[in-house]
Amino acid sequence: MSEFWLISAPGDRENLQALERMNTVTSKSNLSYNTKFAIPDFKVGTLDSLVGLSDELGKLDTFAER
Repeated sequence: MSEFWLISAPGDRENLQALERMNTVTSKSNLSYNTKFAIPDFKVGTLDSLVGLSDELGKLDTFAER
């Protein structure tokens, strides 16, 4: 069974030099496969909207079970 690790390192969205440098260092010894993964910006809402969505989800869940 293979073992996989996911490690996150901070970086600048526009600057790829750090990723290129890390790829150069780790590829020499075949240590890892590195890739850039962009995390989307989260939408910010209010507690009221969250509670409303939670209520709506409960109704839809009940409807889908029928």
